[in-house]
Amino acid sequence: MKNIAISVNGGGALGIGPLAFMCRLEQDIGKKLGDIAIAFAGTSTGAIIAGGLDEGYSAHDLFDLYYNNLGKIFTKYPWYKRVQPTCPTYDNTNLIKILKSKFTGKVSDWKKPIFIPTTHTNGKSVEKVWDLGDTDTDKWLAILTSTAAPSYFDVVIKDGQSYIDGGCWANSPIAVLNAGLKRSEYNGNLKILAFNTGMDHPNNKIENKTLLGWADYMLTEWVARAGKSNEYEVIADIGADNVALASPYTDCIHKMDNVEKKHVQAVIDIWEKYYEENKRYFIGFITG
Repeated sequence: MKNIAISVNGGGALGIGPLAFMCRLEQDIGKKLGDIAIAFAGTSTGAIIAGGLDEGYSAHDLFDLYYNNLGKIFTKYPWYKRVQPTCPTYDNTNLIKILKSKFTGKVSDWKKPIFIPTTHTNGKSVEKVWDLGDTDTDKWLAILTSTAAPSYFDVVIKDGQSYIDGGCWANSPIAVLNAGLKRSEYNGNLKILAFNTGMDHPNNKIENKTLLGWADYMLTEWVARAGKSNEYEVIADIGADNVALASPYTDCIHKMDNVEKKHVQAVIDIWEKYYEENKRYFIGFITG
């Protein structure tokens, strides 16, 4: 039986969807995914999920965390602050409180390998991955840096270092996860279950746009969702039979910051229906 690793893409409030899927999966296999998996990777909202699984939380624990706090996490700054051109839409104060309460200790304290992409905006390199080698970085801070989506949340600045969402270069962290395990004991004996939080949806943006229009397109269609190139790369490396991509199709774009109860429930319904239609495959992938 091959070792299972879990990768979770970014997607803001849409993270409730993969968690609904995971709840059903855990219920059917009778074990926590955090206990089954040997390693985790997560970008943005996926960093919260991956970190939570590595922390020992069940999918149900994390689902409740999301469901009960999405409105608090996406709290808008007052209008008089948002009129300033550099002010993001949402205040991350409540998110910080939640992360600090759920993730204590340093990144190196996680018991299993974890890989959390972030974007280092004033370092020698743009790409940064928090992993077990980071002995001086708090868990909550590593996760926060990966969730700092441009225009949505504040840039995270710590000790003069500046970070924004890891989705700017690795919204799908599956390739980061695969690379991180290359020299480990699991190399050559690995299967990866990857969650596309943003889901698959039509892309009909065919006309020319203004600079602002293209910026919005890049943010919503590339930063806030995952392209397939990372999955192709990993499949080419470890084989199609060793990669399972959970990615429902939806006929419309679901915004990553829509926390209305009706919308949240619609996302949950999509993922639960998708699980029900494909559970035999995913259970077999995990247990086979």
